[in-house]
Amino acid sequence: MAHTQDGSELLTGPDAGGLLRSAVGNSGGVLHSWQLDHVDHRPGRSTKALFRTMVSWPDLDGPQAPAREELFGASAHIGEREKHVHVAEQTLVMTDGDINVRVWRYPHDPWLPMLPLVCYPDVVGRTLHDIGVVLGPDPSAPIGIDVISYRPGRRAVLRVSQGSSAVFLKVMQPHRSGEIVERHQRLTATGVPVPEVIAHHNGLVVLQELPGRPLSRAVIEEGPAACRGEDLVALLDRLPASMYTLPLRPPWTDSADFYAGIVSSSVPALRPRLETLVRSIREGLALLERRQDMHPHDVVHGDFYEAQVFVDGGRVVGLLDIDTVGPGRRADDLACLLAHLSVLADYGNSGRIDRDTQRRVQDAITAWESVFTSRVDPTELALRAAAVVLSLATGPHRQQEAAWEAATEAIVRVAERWVEQAQSIERSRSSSHPHGPHRTGVRDQHPSMPSRPPQPGPSEAVAPPAGVQIGAPTAPTVVQQARTPESMAGQETGHAAFESGGGDEELGHTVPLDSTDSLQHPVIDETDDGPTQERRIDSLQL
Repeated sequence: MAHTQDGSELLTGPDAGGLLRSAVGNSGGVLHSWQLDHVDHRPGRSTKALFRTMVSWPDLDGPQAPAREELFGASAHIGEREKHVHVAEQTLVMTDGDINVRVWRYPHDPWLPMLPLVCYPDVVGRTLHDIGVVLGPDPSAPIGIDVISYRPGRRAVLRVSQGSSAVFLKVMQPHRSGEIVERHQRLTATGVPVPEVIAHHNGLVVLQELPGRPLSRAVIEEGPAACRGEDLVALLDRLPASMYTLPLRPPWTDSADFYAGIVSSSVPALRPRLETLVRSIREGLALLERRQDMHPHDVVHGDFYEAQVFVDGGRVVGLLDIDTVGPGRRADDLACLLAHLSVLADYGNSGRIDRDTQRRVQDAITAWESVFTSRVDPTELALRAAAVVLSLATGPHRQQEAAWEAATEAIVRVAERWVEQAQSIERSRSSSHPHGPHRTGVRDQHPSMPSRPPQPGPSEAVAPPAGVQIGAPTAPTVVQQARTPESMAGQETGHAAFESGGGDEELGHTVPLDSTDSLQHPVIDETDDGPTQERRIDSLQL
């Protein structure tokens, strides 16, 4: 195997074919072709990848049977063994002494033990019945399964329907589910409109569907008429002060260096601009800190953007992905929303969305930003938006988009514009106050909150050793959907609350399969199930 620091070259280069060939052959199959579909790269630490392959199974389907599409996941890491591996028996583990590679066939993800039990219509009904979930009124009616997203080793989200009834399944690492369920229950009890937990078991969380439709869909069609900026702020203000005691999730600005490193490793030519960008964000926040209190005074969502909010008739009716709720600054949540929308609006410059859609999204940014800056410092808002955009710049390579290098550079340009806006605000302040910077009167402290956040919780335990074999082929054919401008602006699905990227991100309800899907954040913590970039897998036709 190729010697790389973190396995990224191994899983993204031509040697990946040899790994897949070994895994497929170990199970009695023949690999005909493969294509890298998704990369989750943490420089110097680890790499996870998802591959689309064409495989034939002579022993199962006969020697003349045509090849069928299969998904394979792979992870590569150095150093200590991987954590939280639950089902190692159906994976193939290879090592050269330095780098360890694990390969598995979907849905036999070694970190998600419940995934194989909810991926097939003839199995998911029994699984739900066993944990007390009743789907449709007619138990004999056929069951449909839509795989909304799958992130290898992290999470999968599925929509399961029977007749007119549907639920959403969030499959995650089992050590994460108890915390997520408890957060849902606490928020529901205080009237925050999050999806109700119907049942949960061993990393499987069953959620009800939210009313309305995603704001990501509504803003594309209606612009600022989708909802009022005041209502978005009010939704965040409904998060109860009691959740301030949860672990602190660092803001996106704290990880600017990390995301710049990921982008630089994929597009080295951008390194000088990224270094300047990170330095400008750091220096701008340091300047703010010298004149105002920058401690986390609010309870925040932690990954607040348009796909996480549901609206109906111009009203906010739902909130998804509450894995990262905890202490923070209101500017972080508001900046996260503006950052996502600004990248979406920029798609109009490359033809990925039409000009009318671009105008509607830009109008929403303008209207909502004017509301947000009456609540938080405008310089802080712009700098934090720049950091969120920088995290999104990892997406084109991660998602293996067409022309991903140009797409990456375009997102970096958006981040630079946010920094330029912050600098312009500061120049205006300096000219208005020649004897020193104006001390802002904005105060975003929640009246009932303590002055400092709690420290993060203890580290997570190490999982048992891995196994060595991939199981017999039993999974259905799965097709990965390519993302197109049409699907960005016109497709609507059912649910999904993910994740936090942190939460490897949290599930909530219907996550629209539009351009905003590709704008979810990557996660830094290997053990975290936080917000990240998701890709939809087409409905399973069985």
